[in-house]
Amino acid sequence: MKKICLLLVLCLLVPVCTAFAETSAEVSDLIRQAQEALEASDYETAVPLLQTATDAGNDQAQLWLGNCYDAGTGVEQNAEEAVKYYQLAADQENIAAIYNLAFCYLDGRGVEQNAEKAEELLKSCADKGDTDSQYALGYIYLYGSGLKENQEEAAKYLQMAASQGNGPACYYLALCLENGWGVEQDLQKAAENYKLAADQGLDCAQYNLGLMYQLGNGVEQDYEKAFQYYSLAAAQNYPEALTAMGFLYGQGLGTEQNLEEMLKYYNLAAEYGEPMAQFNLGCCYRDGTGVEQDYEEMMRYFLLAVEQGNANAQFNLGFNYYVGQGVEQDYNEAFRLFQLAADQGFPVALFAVGDCYYLGTGVEKDPEAAREWYQKSLDAGYEPDAEDQKHMADAMGKE
Repeated sequence: MKKICLLLVLCLLVPVCTAFAETSAEVSDLIRQAQEALEASDYETAVPLLQTATDAGNDQAQLWLGNCYDAGTGVEQNAEEAVKYYQLAADQENIAAIYNLAFCYLDGRGVEQNAEKAEELLKSCADKGDTDSQYALGYIYLYGSGLKENQEEAAKYLQMAASQGNGPACYYLALCLENGWGVEQDLQKAAENYKLAADQGLDCAQYNLGLMYQLGNGVEQDYEKAFQYYSLAAAQNYPEALTAMGFLYGQGLGTEQNLEEMLKYYNLAAEYGEPMAQFNLGCCYRDGTGVEQDYEEMMRYFLLAVEQGNANAQFNLGFNYYVGQGVEQDYNEAFRLFQLAADQGFPVALFAVGDCYYLGTGVEKDPEAAREWYQKSLDAGYEPDAEDQKHMADAMGKE
């Protein structure tokens, strides 16, 4: 499962070295001193210096003073004051101030919420080549975060930012290319953009690129490269990558099989609440893989994953109840869990629901419902074994 990462930075709170506008030597010196104080987190010194330079009309000081009021650093937090100073700097075409002001309008922070105004401001920066604004617009259009969702516009602005080497934009553009969001699906280009983002250290891109190498999507299947990129993301404690590392160690793919390492990574991921790791640990305790067989631990981990809606865990725990493995046999609970997994389109669970209707286990016998669920399982790609085929043939043949 791919998770969205890299939340937008809505406010530039860290001073950025930019070319100062032409100004007097005295104001330039104030800005230099203020920057040094900000970098040292000495806001008591920085704020008066910024106020003096702001009163002199310096746009950089206005931006930074707005940041201080926005974050409540060195002054009492005051969104209205932040907007006032951002506007002063924006009136002098300060790109960072226009960017921050846009998010104030988008969120209704210190000013009446106005999505159209926010969009206008961000576009004015993006059209001037500001990569942060291009990325922000792309992200917002992609997920409808304050503006109307528009995948085509999202892909357009993400492409603008990605072409300038913006790592997060490369990642989200790759998502668009992989899924065909606003652009024609192109797995090869998706992999290329994931790599651009991965090379900048983005854990989510490293994980997704590893997954592409594991599955052979857009690239030639290569378990060693999958292991390499998963390792990079796992080193940053990216939960899905930790789970993937456990899987590769457990299967001996891209590395030598090592059940001790498998368990280490599954446990790390499970501590972060990653449901597939919890499910996999449950399977280890069920089967005695790398650990002593322990049905109580199996149940504990399966339940953790079920609580997060993991379809694998829902089906497997349902199966435990169905056959009475590690728990008292309970067809009603089995059917409930099968249904939860089936509602997510899990193929074997779709069949299991149909089989319950066919046999009348956990639910009233219903041949018509059985046929419907059997067909759903086939449509989802389920491949029945010989016994399953007998049930299906019997049910599907009835009128």
